[in-house]
Amino acid sequence: MNNEEILLRSIRGSSYLSIAPCILLSAAVWFTSDSSGIVIANIFQIYFSLLLFYLFGKIWSLRSNFEQPLRSELKKIAIIPALLAMIGIILTIYMNPAWGIAFLMVGFYLFRFIRFYFLIFQTISHTYIDLFNRISIILCICLMLILTYWLNPYSNPIEAYI
Repeated sequence: MNNEEILLRSIRGSSYLSIAPCILLSAAVWFTSDSSGIVIANIFQIYFSLLLFYLFGKIWSLRSNFEQPLRSELKKIAIIPALLAMIGIILTIYMNPAWGIAFLMVGFYLFRFIRFYFLIFQTISHTYIDLFNRISIILCICLMLILTYWLNPYSNPIEAYI
């Protein structure tokens, strides 16, 4: 096993372990009572925002491994998760959680299609891009589940905030 393979396994393992609480929390809201479901949905959003801030720090620290043109691109990419988390938190606090989750879902999904992003993809191995796509799809599904929970007309949990 060479160093690249060990690094990939380490990144893959830590990535899946870090999104495991998101998967667990997004499924748990559907199997709990309404009052505890609201708490779990809020915990999900807090954890997801912390995950975005962690992603910001991780991308920011990767800048030292690349040369100058890619370093400035990574700086632009690193700021996006932090902005998404901050705007999502602000929308949740001042409007309601459905707006914050909807913004996070749309923003996180569109984050994949940014134009300057493709310059980074040319230097990174295809296996890392595949891992990034899998993780982002899983997280978008989790965000959809939480948004569906907030907008559920039967239990109507958003009524607690309106």
